[in-house]
Amino acid sequence: MMRITPAIRLSIGLIILVISILLLAQALGLTSGTEKQQYETRKAFAETLAVQISIAISRGDDSLLRDIMNAAIERNSDIQSAGIRTNDNEILIQTNQHSELWQGADPVKSTPTHMRFPLIISNIKRASFEIRFKALSSEHHPLLGIPTFIVLIIFVSISGFFGFWLYIRRVLKHLDPSAVVPARVRNALNILAEGVLILDKREQIVLANSGLLEKLNREEKQLVGKKASSLGWHLIEHQDAQEFPWLTALKTNTKQVNVRLSLSRPEQNTKIFRVNAVPILDAKGSSQGTIVVFDDITELEEKTALLEDMIKELAKSRIAIETKNKELTFLATRDPMTNCFNRRALYEYLEGDVTGSLKPDTEYACIMADIDHFKRVNDTYGHGVGDDVIKMMAASIKEVVRENDMVARMGGEEFCIILPSTSLEVAHTIAERCREKIWSKITGGVKVTASFGVTSSTLGAKNYDQVIHQADEALYSSKENGRNKVTQWSMEIVSKGG
Repeated sequence: MMRITPAIRLSIGLIILVISILLLAQALGLTSGTEKQQYETRKAFAETLAVQISIAISRGDDSLLRDIMNAAIERNSDIQSAGIRTNDNEILIQTNQHSELWQGADPVKSTPTHMRFPLIISNIKRASFEIRFKALSSEHHPLLGIPTFIVLIIFVSISGFFGFWLYIRRVLKHLDPSAVVPARVRNALNILAEGVLILDKREQIVLANSGLLEKLNREEKQLVGKKASSLGWHLIEHQDAQEFPWLTALKTNTKQVNVRLSLSRPEQNTKIFRVNAVPILDAKGSSQGTIVVFDDITELEEKTALLEDMIKELAKSRIAIETKNKELTFLATRDPMTNCFNRRALYEYLEGDVTGSLKPDTEYACIMADIDHFKRVNDTYGHGVGDDVIKMMAASIKEVVRENDMVARMGGEEFCIILPSTSLEVAHTIAERCREKIWSKITGGVKVTASFGVTSSTLGAKNYDQVIHQADEALYSSKENGRNKVTQWSMEIVSKGG
C-alpha cells in the first residue's frame, strides 16, 4: 500500500485547484473549446430554421417566410442577415443588406460565419437557405478587444496566484510543527525518557520527541503528517480498551491511562508500551488534539512473563510433589496384596491423626475376621493359592461393607473392620453377610470358611486397643466353637476364656 506523504497530498491539492480554475475559465468562455461549441450551436439553430422555412415554402406563404427570418435576426444577436436563393442563383427573399453581407462566402461549403442549407420539398431541392453570422466571439474578447488566449493567460495567472497563495498558506499551517509547538516545549519533551507524540484533532502527528523516535528507529520527518494509528500498533488482549487510547481521548475529551500496546517491526523485536493519552482542549473545551505518552515496558513484561512461567513450573512441581506424596501415603498405608489398609493406617484412623479419621466420641463397631484352617490351605495347595484366598476374602468383605468403612489387613489371613456410627446388631448382620459370601466362593479349586468376632465401642472398652481386643476375643470364641460363625463379644466370653 502506497504511503500518502504530505508532499503527495500537497500535489493532489494543487492539481484540484488548477482543475477548478480551468473549469471556471471554461464557464466564462475563455478556453479553446468555445469556438467549436459556438459553431455547433449555430449549425443546429440554422438547420432548425431551414426546416421551418421549408414548411413555409411548401405552403406558399411568403409573408410567413419573411416573419420567420426577421424574428430569427431579432432574437439572435449573432445573426446579421438571411436569404433564400433559387437554383438559378437569384435571391428570392432576403433581409436587409443580405446581398452585401453574403459577399466573400465560400461558393461550396459552409463556414462559421456563412452557412447555407438546401431547401428540400417533395424530395426536390427547390432553393438554398443562406444565413450570415457574426465572427466567432472567441477570436477576440468582446470587451477587451484582444485575443481570447491572452485573456485566458491573464485570468489563470491572477486567479492561480491568489488561489495557490491561500492554499499553501493553509497547508503550511498544518504541516509546520514549529507553528504548533514552540522550541522550548520541543526541547523539554526531548529530555523525557518516555516517548511522546503530539497529535492534531485529525490524529495526524505534529511532533514526535527524540525518546519515541529512538524507540521506533525513525526520523521525525517520516512521521509528521501521518496518522498515529498507521505506525503498526496493536492492542494487547485481555484489557478494557477497545481502540487506541488517543482515539478515545479525541472522541470523549477524557484522559486515557495504562493502555498496553505492542509494536512489531521487521527490523526490531516486538516492543510493549504502556500508553497514556491526554486531550488538548481550547478555551471553549473543544478538542484540538492530544498528547500521547509511550512508556516502554518490554523488559518489565519479559521479566513478568518469565516470573509467570516460573510460577507455573513451581505449581507443576507442587502438583507433582503432592501426587508423589499421595502415592507414597497410599503405599505407606496400604497392604500391597489386598489393597486394604494396613495395621499402621488402622491405628492412625482410630487415633484421628489423618484426614478422614474417625471423629472423637463417635460410636463404632469392630469386626475381626480370620480364615479357618488357613495353614492347611498353604500346606496342601501352596502359598500362591493361599494368597489368592486372602485376596478373595478381602474382596468379599469390601463388597459387603460401605465405602466409608475401614477394612484393614492385620497380618496373615486376619482382617479388622471398623464400622463408624454402626450398632452392634447391624455389625453382626454385616459380619454374617461377609461370612456367607466367603463361604459361597471357590478360589483356585479351594472352598474356605471364615470366623468373625464382633464388638462395639459402647461395650465398656476405654480405648480402641481394648475394642480391638474384645473383637479378637469374640473371634477366638468363634474358632473354639466350631468355626465358620459370627460371635458377639460379651462378658460371658471373657469368663469362659478365663
